[in-house]
This record gives sequence, C-alpha cells and structure tokens, in this order.
Amino acid sequence: FFFENRCSIRRARSCALVKSLDSRSPSTPACNTRAAARLTMEFSIESTSTLFDSSGKPYTSYSITTHYQGQRFQAQRRYREFVALHDGLRGEVSGLPHHFPVWPFHLNRLAPEVVDSRRVALCSYLSAALAALHGGVMPARLRSFLQLPQAQANRMTAPAGPSGAAALLPLEKSDTVILVAYQLPLTVSRAEGGGWEVEWDDESVLNQHALSLGCRVMWVGGVGCAVDPEEEEGLAQLLLEAYSCLPVFLPAALTDRFYHGFCRSYLRPVFHNRMRLPDSGNPFCEEDWRGGAPPPPKK
Repeated sequence: FFFENRCSIRRARSCALVKSLDSRSPSTPACNTRAAARLTMEFSIESTSTLFDSSGKPYTSYSITTHYQGQRFQAQRRYREFVALHDGLRGEVSGLPHHFPVWPFHLNRLAPEVVDSRRVALCSYLSAALAALHGGVMPARLRSFLQLPQAQANRMTAPAGPSGAAALLPLEKSDTVILVAYQLPLTVSRAEGGGWEVEWDDESVLNQHALSLGCRVMWVGGVGCAVDPEEEEGLAQLLLEAYSCLPVFLPAALTDRFYHGFCRSYLRPVFHNRMRLPDSGNPFCEEDWRGGAPPPPKK
C-alpha cells in the first residue's frame, strides 16, 4: 500500500512539473503536439521497447517521431539521454527549470503504467523545450538528439538585403522544394510489352542535374503523352514513388485551347517582348483563355 501511494505521488509530481514548464511556453501537454513557434515541428512518442545495456540491465527505449519540413525522422532514446539533453539545453535556452521535470521512478521504472505516463511527459517536455526557443535557432544538441539534419546556416536570423527585404534563406537537406511546370522533366512513353518507359529528360530546364538544390525536390506537371483514364492511377504511383513527380493529366481539349492557344499565342509574345502591332483584331481570345470551358452564367 505504501509502495503504490509513493508511486502515485511521484507520478503526480512529474505531471505537475511538466505542466509548470508548459505554462511558461505556448505548447499543449499532449503526446502529439505542435509547438507554437516559427520553427514548426511535431513530436510523438507512440511506442516503447525494453532493451538491455552492456551490463545486462533492462531499460526502456522511447521511439520519437519528429515531423519536420514535410518529412519524418526517427530516434530511439532512453530516459537518461533526456536528462543529459536537458542539462545541456539549460545553458542555451532560458526558461527551462534547473532540474529535469520528469520524475525518475527508480524502483518501478519498467512498470507499464510508469512507462506510459513517462512517455506522455517526455513528449510534452520536447514540445515545451522547443516552444521555449521562441522561434530562435534550434540548438545543435537538440537536432542531434532528434537525429535531424544539421542546419547549413542560421535560417532564423538571416540579415535583410540591400533594399530592406528579407534575404533568401539557404535550403536545408530536410527542406522540400515543389516545382510546378507544364511539362515534367521526364520522357514518358509506352513500353512494347506493356507498361511505361520513363527516363529523366536532361534537356529540360528543370532537370534534376541542373538544379543542384541539395534538398528534396518534387515536380508537378504534365507527362507529354496520352494516358487513358484507367491508366492514370498506376502511372501516377510509379512517377511519385520512383521519380518524386506528381503528374497532372489534362484533357486534350484543355491542352489544345489553353496551352497551345492562349499561352503560346497570347502570353508568350507578351512575356518575350513581341507584342502584336495594333490592328482591327483583338489578339485576346476568351474561349482559348477558358480552355474550352463554357462562360459563367450571366447574373
């Protein structure tokens, strides 16, 4: 009876300490939270496992999932690593308590209810620590703890350009750049035995070699060949998984009227300083602009 009451008291102290830390920064004490800062990130600790150290003693490993810049990063950490992280962050992040706010539970640390309550508290601690940055640069030790790619430059405090506008920030490996164009940088054709033959088009303006962005790139655009409606899903899955390309299948009438008609005949001369000389005709064609779609009903 005394043992159970002492455990309950320790769990209550642990929760109270984490809530005290949360009250100083805008985060939610839940296992899957989003830190309310410019550094958008989500944490979750959904699973745990019992492992053994080199001396044969068991310990609990917490599986941390971090959603950052559109990607998922996994890290396995034990309780003592959280404590070491906190001790290191105290010198870099103001507002963190002197002692780690999750009770250690020395006697019954492997009990299922203790592991589960600690799982929630540790996730809440990560969100509170991130929110304590107030949009500042993430410390390298926290990136390493979460197994995130190290920042290439100070992204949060980039100086303004000569005109006063914010300077372009360098890309990180964890960033994703989405490029939208009429044509994907691919050559897609039907294979003789069925299926599709796909190759990178190195002559394309947006080809993968010319960009050299150093991060993940996703392309959105057309495939440049006729695809039957029942084939679209299979081809889309192939291009997305193997080439990070998301195809857009345009109807033939829309392609003919809007792209070959309006874009090539009207927009291209405008953008290339080749305006048509004034005459009795109007180069703007509303039907081409609508891509063959009927005009909206008049009110």
